[in-house]
Amino acid sequence: MRETVLKWGSQSTTWLYLLLAYPVIDYVLRKILPIPVVSSFWDEALLIILMVFTFGAFLQTNRTMPGIKHLLSAFFVLGLALMVTDMANWEASVEGFRSVYQYIIAFLMGFYLLKSADDLDKFMKGLALIGFLAAVVGVMQVVLGVKTPESWVQEGEAITTRAFSFVTSPNVLGSYMALIAPVAAGLFMKATSPKEKWVWAIVTLTTLLALLLTGSRGAWFALAFALFVCFYIWNKRIAGYLVLAGIIGLVALFFVPESVPMVGTVKNRIFTLFTPEYFESSSQGGRVGRWGEAYDKMRIEPLFGVGLGHHGGAVASRHFGTIYSDSYFFKSLAEYGLIGIILLIGLVVSMLKYGAGLVSKLQGSPHFFSVLGLFGGLIAVATHNLVENIFEVPFMALYFWLFGGFLCALYVDQTQNKRW
Repeated sequence: MRETVLKWGSQSTTWLYLLLAYPVIDYVLRKILPIPVVSSFWDEALLIILMVFTFGAFLQTNRTMPGIKHLLSAFFVLGLALMVTDMANWEASVEGFRSVYQYIIAFLMGFYLLKSADDLDKFMKGLALIGFLAAVVGVMQVVLGVKTPESWVQEGEAITTRAFSFVTSPNVLGSYMALIAPVAAGLFMKATSPKEKWVWAIVTLTTLLALLLTGSRGAWFALAFALFVCFYIWNKRIAGYLVLAGIIGLVALFFVPESVPMVGTVKNRIFTLFTPEYFESSSQGGRVGRWGEAYDKMRIEPLFGVGLGHHGGAVASRHFGTIYSDSYFFKSLAEYGLIGIILLIGLVVSMLKYGAGLVSKLQGSPHFFSVLGLFGGLIAVATHNLVENIFEVPFMALYFWLFGGFLCALYVDQTQNKRW
């Protein structure tokens, strides 16, 4: 037994699987079995262990990080500079730095710890199964009529119950499901046995249902965009048909009575966006107004922003009482200024560019659909950050950067003529 435990503990994959189970472990330790100190710092301890493995892999590997390393280095240097130059608000600056960079280091873990495409498939299966658990809990909440906190139900809308599972809020669950659904669909397409196809079909449909029940419009639109990109890469003609079907579907949805179960709720959530009342409310104290505030903060300090942890997020809310920006990129615009937001967007785009390059190189490979599904999920999460602070959620930020690192690693391996 002791030898088995030591063997598992000496393998980086063991700790990576624990990282994939982050939302479940965190919920259990904080809500069900709270353990002093452990409940608050278990994730930091896990990341430290993984960084030790990452450093060891860095010393041993022949894998060389491509050009994204320059953007990554510049972004880290900028963050350090902003932190050390704001001594008057040192605590907020340090916490603001940690809330960003503690999770971006997962990119390094993904890049150096992944051994093969087969390992990536195993990690994706683990990711999808944990997501499936969250989806089942979310669906059951709606079925059982679990009360949704009033802050997540907008006044004047027909929807009163939204799935939120064990991941903070409906919008976070929506983003989570927008990540998992394409991954599960890709695993379905890759599967060769009927049993596997049934498993991944059930996971895909359940996560899509959970996504629908979150009522998260941002996640819906983000997934729709990601699906279009994936279909465009796979088959441009089908992508065109998908757009046509989407337009026809929206027109048909407009004429559906709001009394129709579920479909009427979706109609209400979507078409409420285009009412004068919604725009007025959003401009005065809602999402649009918060974006304007973030932009005004940037205008005060256009190059370097107002400082890390100073606006639009959890850290700023605790230290300065500011409200959330409802957009991670607008939050970053206010805190980093133009230089920082350009580096951040460049980092995300560069990572997705390597992912797209990998997908292109895998045309005809057994891994094509699974990697395409993962790529689509990452696009959905990145897109959703335009209208939500998704990267402020630890497990979502870790998933994004970790699997982005995986894709970048396999892209480098493929360009170095390694074959799977």
